[in-house]
Amino acid sequence: MRILYLIPALFIFFFGIAFGILNIGDSLPINENSNTKHISENIIDSEMPLKKPNQNILILGIDSKKDELSRSDVIILFNMKEDAVNLVSIPRDTQISLKDKGKVKINAAYVYGGIELSKSTIENLLDIEIDNYIVLNFDAIKKGVDAIGGFTVTIPKDIKIYDPDSRKRITLKKGTHKLNGTQTLEYLRYRSDGKGDLARIDRQQQFIKDLQENFLKLENIPLIPRAYAAVHEDIETDMGSSHIASFFINGYHLREKFQYYTLEGYSKTIDGISFYILNKDSIKKIKEILQ
Repeated sequence: MRILYLIPALFIFFFGIAFGILNIGDSLPINENSNTKHISENIIDSEMPLKKPNQNILILGIDSKKDELSRSDVIILFNMKEDAVNLVSIPRDTQISLKDKGKVKINAAYVYGGIELSKSTIENLLDIEIDNYIVLNFDAIKKGVDAIGGFTVTIPKDIKIYDPDSRKRITLKKGTHKLNGTQTLEYLRYRSDGKGDLARIDRQQQFIKDLQENFLKLENIPLIPRAYAAVHEDIETDMGSSHIASFFINGYHLREKFQYYTLEGYSKTIDGISFYILNKDSIKKIKEILQ
């Protein structure tokens, strides 16, 4: 089974929404030599109200070939309100019930019914309405990181990863490092710390924080066209450019009010299959946050 242990979703989301700013009305320049920073400063300083005060975007990370359905091994709900942004990670092994399928892992919903079944499954789980979605392939993170010349990440402890480019196993020391696309991917796929999916989620959320700190700066705007050109073929979404731009503008203004959550539970092996059983109190807490 091919598994994706990363969070390219927010990386691509930020580049995609920023590209939306540059593409409003299809009249703004998007080449790297144009004055994109000046244009973006003017737009970001403006206000662009959301379609409604509480919106949810489902972000799925998958590892599949073209036109092939696979499990959604990264599942994040991006909840934007007028005064806060909440990101809820849903462990991929979470046990759910699907009609005609019985008890399955939540990441199987994408295999059985694509984005529509994934949306309805999470809507039922959290008692919400999902307004939009973003689905992207893991290749996007490698292409996007390389397109901007590498990405700086904060590593909490020494780990060893395999670098396919050099065909060597390398040690990433605790601290701050600038990684290329392949190294970033391997770091986020790392799973040899004995803590399973929850440890991967912690790394994913730290990656988002690093992304937020590094990307939500006006001086990085000129990198957007190059990054978008590298990754757009690996993205599927139902959001238009103006709608996307509104999320970037509001996200920029709320950049100090991002909150990160993970649905809590415990691991349990049932008939030889490892599931993550959600804590009812945790579900209740997240539902209240999302209201």
